Amino acid sequence: MNAMNAATTSNVETQATVPLTVVDVQRTADTIALITLRTQDGQALPGYEPGCHIDAHLTTEAGEPITRQYSLFTMSPTGNEQGLYGVEVTREHFAYGGAAAMYRLEPGDTLRISALRNNFPLAKGASRSILVGAGVGIAPIFSLARGLALADATFRVIYFASSAEKAVLSHLIEEYCADRTRNVFASGAREQQADIVRDAIREHGGDPETTHLYVCGPQGFMDGVIEVAGETLPARNIHWEAFRPTEVALAGNQCADGAFEIEFRGMSMEVPEGKSVLDVLEEEDLPIMSQCAEGTCGTCVMRVVEGTPDHRDSVFTEDQHEQGAFATCVSRSLSPTLVLERWRNALA
Repeated sequence: MNAMNAATTSNVETQATVPLTVVDVQRTADTIALITLRTQDGQALPGYEPGCHIDAHLTTEAGEPITRQYSLFTMSPTGNEQGLYGVEVTREHFAYGGAAAMYRLEPGDTLRISALRNNFPLAKGASRSILVGAGVGIAPIFSLARGLALADATFRVIYFASSAEKAVLSHLIEEYCADRTRNVFASGAREQQADIVRDAIREHGGDPETTHLYVCGPQGFMDGVIEVAGETLPARNIHWEAFRPTEVALAGNQCADGAFEIEFRGMSMEVPEGKSVLDVLEEEDLPIMSQCAEGTCGTCVMRVVEGTPDHRDSVFTEDQHEQGAFATCVSRSLSPTLVLERWRNALA
């Protein structure tokens, strides 16, 4: 995901990491950087697939280790066999520290990464895909587009940016998706967005039941696209990825709305006001892998076996919630007790 916020946690430091070499850095308007990375053996990263993201292990100017998440896309001309990948970084996220460290990278530097995960995969069996990106949200959209292009699938990319100068991935999208792209590079283009998305969905008279739409960008932008897509497409066919927590997720992070019980491995524990399920599990020496603490990355997922959860994350789909996916860092409970178990299939 592109620049999803992620707080460093103690368990991150124990993860195995893979070194990547920075081979190129293109900076645009002193605000956005396109960073090209290569595996040191020139081979594809195990587990890479369109829509996935990495954990980048970085160091602040003060020498403190931090971990941040970024969407990853292949830069290889015919796929990922050459081990070339890209990430997009924007200064918009400097408040969280990770982008500043990424922005300082230069060719020849080594970036260590871990945990390729995918919360934004391509749906199976789609007859047509509509990919909509705005600003830095184009990074995961381009990743999906490359996968679809390599599979010779039917798709359309719509790329919104305030100016051509800030559309840092436009040359790549034009190269790989030229006949399937609509670029909208102008301030005030939001007024056109609804009609542009509607036209793309209706294009060629596609079947709504097998047409899938993917969107990433600022939350307000995504909300608008999701609303328009919902006029035609089933909710299960609309996919999005957030790189900042929603207001609901932030409210969950505050955890100031009543206590409840959780049961895990035969133990009963109280989750009081002011603490998350993740906090309580860690206090009981039952650590769960975690990254963002804001409900945006999906790392701390557990499964609800019994009880009624109050979902406040910005990452899991309705179908995943129905499967029991529960973000322990922000989500709460609507019932007195939740029975939890570890998630086993990594949201596959």
